[in-house]
Amino acid sequence: MASMELALAALRSADPGEKPNISLVARTYGVSQSGLYKRFHGVTGSKEEQYDKQRILTTTQSRALIKWINQLTERGLPPTNSMLANFAREISGKEPGKNWASRWLKAHSDKQYNLGPEQIYNMDEKGFMLGVSTKRKRIFTRRKYEQGGYKQHLQDGNREWITTIGCICANGTALAPSLIYMAKSGFIQDSWLQDYDPQTQRCFFAASESGWTNNDIGYRWLVDVFDKETKSQASRGWRLLILDGHGSHVTMKFIEYCDSNRILLAIFPAHATHTLQPLDVALFSPLSNAYTKQLDDFIRDSQGFTRLTKRDFFRLFWASWNEVFISKNINSAFRTTGLYPFDPEIVINKFNKKITSRPSSSESGASIIPPEDWRRLEKLVKTVVNNIYDEKAVQLRETVSHLSTQLILLQNENQGLKRALINAKKPKNKKQPLLLGLPSEQDGGALFMSPTKVQQARDIISQKNDEAAQKQVHKDDKKLQQQLKKQAREAEKVKRAQIRQEKREQREQEAAEKQRLKDEQELAKLADLQL
Repeated sequence: MASMELALAALRSADPGEKPNISLVARTYGVSQSGLYKRFHGVTGSKEEQYDKQRILTTTQSRALIKWINQLTERGLPPTNSMLANFAREISGKEPGKNWASRWLKAHSDKQYNLGPEQIYNMDEKGFMLGVSTKRKRIFTRRKYEQGGYKQHLQDGNREWITTIGCICANGTALAPSLIYMAKSGFIQDSWLQDYDPQTQRCFFAASESGWTNNDIGYRWLVDVFDKETKSQASRGWRLLILDGHGSHVTMKFIEYCDSNRILLAIFPAHATHTLQPLDVALFSPLSNAYTKQLDDFIRDSQGFTRLTKRDFFRLFWASWNEVFISKNINSAFRTTGLYPFDPEIVINKFNKKITSRPSSSESGASIIPPEDWRRLEKLVKTVVNNIYDEKAVQLRETVSHLSTQLILLQNENQGLKRALINAKKPKNKKQPLLLGLPSEQDGGALFMSPTKVQQARDIISQKNDEAAQKQVHKDDKKLQQQLKKQAREAEKVKRAQIRQEKREQREQEAAEKQRLKDEQELAKLADLQL
């Protein structure tokens, strides 16, 4: 049982796009290759799942029966074995065996808090260095390697920390992730969340000077995220929160809040979380690989022309989170660590058996050009060339192959640059802090921004921007009116001057006409005198 689960975990933790080597993993963990194949592809289930189909009561029905027993006990009517068998018959419609009640009681004797999978949680944090990916194999020529100086080009180089707090449930679900950005001011900037939509994407945000959690942020996560997100699902029952013993989580304030709100704490010892904690065992490593793939795509698309900034991180992280934090992986994480269904032997066997290295990924890969294209090129060359072994024919094939490969590489580069250009041309939001109330001093200034708070803070910013824009419009309109009035006065002044000029010219014309008439009269008189 344990070996099969370990083998499944090894297959599921492979890098995205890597072809799983089922035969090698089966030999490594000593399990049946056909059985592993069927389990990995969902053809058959685990023995636990097969047992669920055969037993009288399902897990959900057993939990309901336990609640009913508790209610009867509180009334002073604890049931007998025969009553228990009658309850099971009525619930399931099946006839329980003679010793069914005794076996059922033995199997459920440890249900002190009556915890179902929807009440069992595991939380942990993982840091991301913004522009640095995990170790990956790279390909370059020996000459370039000997020249040196190329290592820095393989990563973006931005080394700011952003931490995510993840929390998963044994029923296969995950709480909305929480992101902690590095900010000296302690406030989230709206420009960092340019790709975040509170209406469709549920995520919480906080800021710290280092980009890591601290005592205050850990406490605010417990109150603002975990308690609010899980209280309705737990109803009035208990919740079990499994976490490591890191100082940023376990404080007296943290523990007192859990005691007051029916939250049980299971704290792992130091240096054991890589074996015992579901998030560390089966989810954080694939999340890191998925983020590395997203970062590689970003670097490839940008071709080094644009740098990764905080405003680009959420888009890469969100795609990675949705790829990894799915029900299949979450259920496998709890099952592999033996937490649910509870099976300590799974963890014990890890220390009793030497685990060999992971299967090599050298067998995976694909041609950059689809095989049908290669066949089409070869067919075309053969129809044109009589002797395909001729030196010129060989050169032709090599040239065609080289040009075809180069064309596809350039097309891929062009598409990547287009995507990078579209991303670079996105309108950048102004650096405005998302403020919605002031953080309490007793919480050390820590504050988590929920999707609702992010939207409310954005609405406030939008309202202030609208008010500022309206004031600017009013100011511009007032200035325009003043300019229009000034232009009107200038026009009136010009018009009056034009009228005065016209009257002046008219008077001069009238005076000249009078003078002409006067001169004609004098000439007429002189003419009369001469006659």
